[in-house]
Amino acid sequence: MSKTAYLAGLILVALAACTTTPPVNDIPNEILSASTPADHTRLADYFAKKSADYNAEAVLHEKMALSYNSRPKGDYSSMASHCRTLAAQFHASAREAKSLESEHRALAK
Repeated sequence: MSKTAYLAGLILVALAACTTTPPVNDIPNEILSASTPADHTRLADYFAKKSADYNAEAVLHEKMALSYNSRPKGDYSSMASHCRTLAAQFHASAREAKSLESEHRALAK
């Protein structure tokens, strides 16, 4: 193995070790086994990211609803309604994820 490939591998391993958010497929096991402040912090970080992602999706769907309503021809009200419904659901999911983040941050203390 070349020295460059070896160093690149080490850098990738180091970057992976610095990540505080567990992979999504590990979340059920992370929840089951969380017992230390570091475990709960990792879960809190995961839920913080989920909350931000859900809010971003909500904003996108709000913009899509406005776009449907702004079309000059045709009746797009059902599509706009669909987007508004999804936006509300994503906002609710973001609040739930934020709540889980807060609970895990409290458990990490």
